[in-house]
Amino acid sequence: MALPWRLLGLCGFTAAAACSGSGHARRLPAAVVHAARLEASGAHGDGSEWVEHSLHGAGLRFGTDGSARALWGYMRASHELVAAGAARPGDVVFFDVWGTAPEPSCRDRVDHAGIVESIDADGRIGFLERRGGRVLHSFVDPDRPTARRDDRGRILNSFLRPKLIAEPPGARHFAGEMICGVARVLHR
Repeated sequence: MALPWRLLGLCGFTAAAACSGSGHARRLPAAVVHAARLEASGAHGDGSEWVEHSLHGAGLRFGTDGSARALWGYMRASHELVAAGAARPGDVVFFDVWGTAPEPSCRDRVDHAGIVESIDADGRIGFLERRGGRVLHSFVDPDRPTARRDDRGRILNSFLRPKLIAEPPGARHFAGEMICGVARVLHR
């Protein structure tokens, strides 16, 4: 029986090593990032629905209603929450994009998610996200949440929402102002 090409790409990254007889398995976070890259060409919605499909592609089996809030609930209950400064590739980042409270809150209004792809030495997080039908490479710097760029012109925080003509009081625009949680996928 031939495996679909997407499954063949995951064989080297799956946590269970079920695709090969070698018995050697790589870490699940690498599988999450790899699955997210493969899902980039798929049409699996935006934001958290895309993240959920990427987690499924890495071998996790669960179901939600496709919302970021439901994904946050699953990750919080079944996996490990970590501080943004402790994020690693394969972790899932959550954002309160449309909230206007002084601080973002995953508890009250999580509405976007992405997958951590890289961490710079200075703590800037590179993450994959899906918005507007495209997978984007974006950035969030939890230590400098209101800075758009550093002194060298490098992006520290991506814009996660457009600036509106009639902005609500307390509107935030940078990813660093909106990050509300990070969840680490546990090996099962």
